[in-house]
Amino acid sequence: MSIEIKLDRDFSLRHIFDCGQCFRWNENADGTYTGVAAKRAVNISYDGSIIRIDGAEKEDEAFFRDYLDIDRDYSEIKKRVSKNDVMKEAVAFGSGIRILKQEFFESLMSFIISQRSSIPKIKGCVEKICKTYGEERELSGKVYYTFPDAEALRDVKEEDYAAFGVGYRAKYLEKAVSDILSGKIDEKKIRSLKTPDARSALLEIFGVGNKVADCVLLFSLSRFDSFPVDVWVKRAMDEYFEGADGYSLFGEDSGFAQQYLFYKMRNGSK
Repeated sequence: MSIEIKLDRDFSLRHIFDCGQCFRWNENADGTYTGVAAKRAVNISYDGSIIRIDGAEKEDEAFFRDYLDIDRDYSEIKKRVSKNDVMKEAVAFGSGIRILKQEFFESLMSFIISQRSSIPKIKGCVEKICKTYGEERELSGKVYYTFPDAEALRDVKEEDYAAFGVGYRAKYLEKAVSDILSGKIDEKKIRSLKTPDARSALLEIFGVGNKVADCVLLFSLSRFDSFPVDVWVKRAMDEYFEGADGYSLFGEDSGFAQQYLFYKMRNGSK
């Protein structure tokens, strides 16, 4: 079973899945990517005009159009954020980036793990949690694992998370699950808030700082006025924009600009 979606521009699997916004996708030798999104294990290929998603059914098309942000005109976004030569170069380098719309709980937990860590290490920790507490999904004879929901993690303790290599973040993960289950962290309420207030609500979560809050806002809540700052983006802003605030430069397109900058700074010299 598979679905096909027509799209002939502004789309690259490598740019999308290797730009630091997600941790459940891996590239195969043939250039396709296999991953798990919202309880589905799928393989995605792209030939320049057709996105093929193996493992998905026709009724899944609406989900993947939304998840992959298919229906947004990125050519216009690129024009708006290409304010100088630095941004033009970054946009050209990551021309196929699209910002995924990821599940809130998985995004929160994953970006808590991401603090002061590398992408390979984050992916490894997340995968261990999924293999231990997630549900099995089979695709082409191989078994993959969903990201567990909060209920599946109800009895998981700090020491259990620590065994997966998450370090000091273990206590943050245990508390996040507890607060999700108790309703203290209310996804529906956070989604209803304007970005500054939603950001404030996320910052109240134990272990969540500015970068994690902005990542959840951008990659789960589609708040494109968010501008996550890590070491790569800070370096770019200091070097090329005199330390300016991302929102003051890019406004409602801040999240898109951040992704182009991050991808170029992290991968440009490879």
